[in-house]
Amino acid sequence: MLHGVEAHPRSPRAVWQALAGARLLISGGGSLVQDVTSARSALYYIGTMLAASMRRVPFAVVGQGVGPIRRPWVRRLAAMAFNRAQAISVRDAASARALRAMGVVCPVGVGADLAALLMPCPPQRVEELLARSGLDASVPYLGVVVRPWKGLVEASTVGRAVRRFAGAHGAQVAVFPFDRAHDLEVSDAVAVASGGRVVQATTPQDLLGLVGAMDLMLGVRLHALIFAAIQAVPAVALAYDPKVTAFASAMGLPGPLPADASEQVLEEALAVAWQSRAGARARLRAAVPALRQAAAAGVGSVVRLLAGVPIRGTE
Repeated sequence: MLHGVEAHPRSPRAVWQALAGARLLISGGGSLVQDVTSARSALYYIGTMLAASMRRVPFAVVGQGVGPIRRPWVRRLAAMAFNRAQAISVRDAASARALRAMGVVCPVGVGADLAALLMPCPPQRVEELLARSGLDASVPYLGVVVRPWKGLVEASTVGRAVRRFAGAHGAQVAVFPFDRAHDLEVSDAVAVASGGRVVQATTPQDLLGLVGAMDLMLGVRLHALIFAAIQAVPAVALAYDPKVTAFASAMGLPGPLPADASEQVLEEALAVAWQSRAGARARLRAAVPALRQAAAAGVGSVVRLLAGVPIRGTE
């Protein structure tokens, strides 16, 4: 087992059966309760929380991003579920506001994404992965993380902007597919258009280490930006989702750029970030301890629940 824990299928029936012997359900990580892609994602995770309540299994919401939720009936179901939680710690202030707006009245803590607690792989592993992809350790790196998404700037546009920037600044381009099941095709397209290399990793620790070796990141996926922040790597964000805007604002990242940014806008943003990267690194290094502490606080609420220390509604 990659993570050293027992795993169960994601089907509602399997979840219901697994809850029968559970002491606690943790609902966390990612933008789980949202209906932008479809209502199914929100209903699945709302249903999991309500199933725990029906099984009389306490549950905690930790490090979760909430929203956007556009359908009124999904908002009502979500409020019902979240109001039954024993502890709630969301990853940003926007998620806390979303819960309040939908009628959640129990205490809501603002923590951070749990990825902030991840530790990178050893430096020698990073060197091995970069060398395997044919990248030169003596040349500065621009890291790129993209994803497929309707309305997002075309891969060819990103690639051309990155190629011109890299050529002007003597940088080499490393493209990281964060989700190998979905990102590989668009990552390959960006690599071809930019003259860069796709670097594949097998674990989150590998990805974190690789991002830490970059001099600048261009990121679409939120976790690419989170990884860059905790490694104090300056980043330019493309805001395809409100969660990206929220994180960029919280960390003082420039922009973020609109999802359909032009080739010229992309190149100019990268050039500005490159020139100011020393100051950006310093600001990120100063911000990371608070980010880690906020993530740890959310985990602490779960630890107290497991230890039997009363939290709201358990006295």
